Amino acid sequence: MLIKYLSLGFVVKTIASFDDFLTRIPIVAAFTRTRKGKIAFSIGSFLAICLVIVFGVIFATFIASFFYAKYISAGLIFILALLVYFQIFDIKPASKLEQKLLKMEEISAERFLKLIGIGFIVSLITFIDDTIVFAGFFLGQNMPAIIFSSLGIIIATLVEIFLVVYFSEKINKLKYKKEIAVFGLVFLGILILFGIL
Repeated sequence: MLIKYLSLGFVVKTIASFDDFLTRIPIVAAFTRTRKGKIAFSIGSFLAICLVIVFGVIFATFIASFFYAKYISAGLIFILALLVYFQIFDIKPASKLEQKLLKMEEISAERFLKLIGIGFIVSLITFIDDTIVFAGFFLGQNMPAIIFSSLGIIIATLVEIFLVVYFSEKINKLKYKKEIAVFGLVFLGILILFGIL
């Protein structure tokens, strides 16, 4: 049963963050071209998703008090799908001067920490909408289920980080990225609406 929640957490994170994942790839490319820089940015992303999981649990506890909780949650996810479709959450890269500074081949400890901070802030902004999805997913789960679901989300995040570090250029060439992201969110919303998740 707990393996089920771990797997579901992995799948939900992969679908929910597909748009964020693709949004962050060009941002990472804008900030740094070195692997060390991508790793620093990704550490910030990892810290951000841990915070968003906490937000998701808190939000799930809040909406659970409403009688039509799953309908509220599904409705918010459908709205989120519309916002993604119309690219409301698009994040613009930093200024050209900041990009030049962060693209330097040698990354000092200070610059490494700066990239972690930038990764955290940018990822928190792009991930914050996932709070809605995670809340719907956590709705009605007991604490062991939430822990294993969160572990699945964290494993999915680590896989995404690996893909960003090693395959960002290839993934950035995918077609119909926005459409895939919207379809995934609508699909999740339907699963929550009918109590499958």
